[in-house]
Amino acid sequence: MSNGQDTSNNHPLTDVQRDALVARMQTAWANLPDDKQAALKPLIDDAHQQFANYLETGTTPEHKVHPILRMKSYLTNDWDGHVQRLDRPAPAEVIQVKVGPGGEILGTGRYQFFDPLWELVAGTVWLENLLHKHPFPPGTPTPVQIPDQATIALMGDFGTGNFGASDSPSTKISKFIPSLNPQFTIHLGDVYYAGTSGEETSKLLNYWPRGSSGSFALNSNHEMYPGGGPYFNDVVGGPIFNKYQSPFSFFALENSSWIIVGLDSAYNAGALHAYMNGSLGDNAQLPFLRGLAQKGEQEKKKLILLTHHNGLPETDQQQLGATKLFTEVMGVFEGLTPPAYWYWGHVHAGFAYKPLKDQNGLLCRCVGHSALPWGLASNLQQNPNVEWFEQCNAKDPENPLRVYNGFVFLKLDGTNLTESFYDETGRVAWTPGVGDSRNL
Repeated sequence: MSNGQDTSNNHPLTDVQRDALVARMQTAWANLPDDKQAALKPLIDDAHQQFANYLETGTTPEHKVHPILRMKSYLTNDWDGHVQRLDRPAPAEVIQVKVGPGGEILGTGRYQFFDPLWELVAGTVWLENLLHKHPFPPGTPTPVQIPDQATIALMGDFGTGNFGASDSPSTKISKFIPSLNPQFTIHLGDVYYAGTSGEETSKLLNYWPRGSSGSFALNSNHEMYPGGGPYFNDVVGGPIFNKYQSPFSFFALENSSWIIVGLDSAYNAGALHAYMNGSLGDNAQLPFLRGLAQKGEQEKKKLILLTHHNGLPETDQQQLGATKLFTEVMGVFEGLTPPAYWYWGHVHAGFAYKPLKDQNGLLCRCVGHSALPWGLASNLQQNPNVEWFEQCNAKDPENPLRVYNGFVFLKLDGTNLTESFYDETGRVAWTPGVGDSRNL
């Protein structure tokens, strides 16, 4: 892949701040019971080996271990010098930033793949709350009735706040969306680095573009790192999202032709694996979804599904649908018509899959590109099941390998749905049947 010099290697983190976070991480680890430490050690060792392999060979680490990639180095006071080698190179060294196959920008700048705060903040908060989880609210939400003509803006992984020398991508998006006047705005989850109460306010709530009628927000792996409390209390229970959603992390919107269902794929995703692999678990969500699917079948309504975690892999290395979440969801639709659309975030790219023929033409979309810096993903480029993905360079002087961030805008008009991917500049990046209308 292409590369260039890392112009943002000096992360705004003082030695005192760094040492304080390392101390917190080490304390959190020491406070874990022996059985939890034993369960985590193989994962941490595997992540550390991937980190070491990258430093020695340039082999890209697997994204699934991202929150714990350097955790062993921090827990052992960098016994092998790996952290120092990456974060504090000698003056003569220059880190050559490149783009990994999934689109991850392999630099140490803010929100890039090797940003030290992924482990120091997200990893520390995760360890501190590994044994604590906010209670899952009992009961089920009542579907919200919406007009037959409705507009909805979907944003995923939006919670970065405004960073850099100029407006960050999420800030640009938050300023543009009101011009489209969506009735509803929906967040597909993730506030960085760890979904803490302060981050929920400063990086999500302070910048969120409200829908004229209301807003909704899904739970996510990053928001489960503090046990989910800030998400349930400050977001779902806060002034922007509580009108229709409180106290639930899942919801439904309905009109005469469509049912939109948002599900919590994070709460039961598995704390020991950093909530990275989505699951609905054994709670009220499965019967809730089944009941709405049956109602849609009876009343001839199409269903749109929303989750944080991805249902399909980015690569063509695995059989389509080979995720636990996909199996759980499709099991609910046994004997019923599958969803017409499924939107998710989690993967920080914007792309659209071709229709799934074995699932009645289900259209799967990833909208995880509303904020974080991401580059051109060769995995998507080489996947024959991907119809379109964002690959237009953003010409960002602070992050020259970055492609555009964006969001999705939906227009419901009776039985018709118009779908448009927008980029951060306010241009339509892609629509089905039209393609990318920009000059790449």
